Amino acid sequence: MFSKDEMIQAKQFRSLSQKGLRHQILTHEKIGVLFNTGLDAVLLSYSRYQALINQIEASENALEDLEIAVTMNPRLNIPTNEWLNHPEGVSTLELYRQRQQDHPHP
Repeated sequence: MFSKDEMIQAKQFRSLSQKGLRHQILTHEKIGVLFNTGLDAVLLSYSRYQALINQIEASENALEDLEIAVTMNPRLNIPTNEWLNHPEGVSTLELYRQRQQDHPHP
C-alpha cells in the first residue's frame, strides 16, 4: 500500500530533478510510479532492494533445507543394524552394481 506522498505520476519524471528523485527515494521506503494504466512500477533505494533480495535468498535457502530434511528424515531413522557396509576402496557405484547383481529386481 502506498500513501499519496509515495506516488509519482510517470510524466512527473521529466520535471523532477535527480536530487529531488533521490530525496523521494531516501525519504520513503518505496515510490509507486503511476502510468495511465495505474500503478505499474515501484522505485526502491538500492539498500532496500538489496535487503529484499537477501531476505528472498534466505527464505529460499530455508525452504530448500526444509525440503531436504523432509526427504532425508526417513533415511536418518533407519537403525544402524540395517545400514549397508561400504568397504573402503569400493565406490558407491560399484557397491550399487554388486547389490543389483545380488538382489535383481524382476
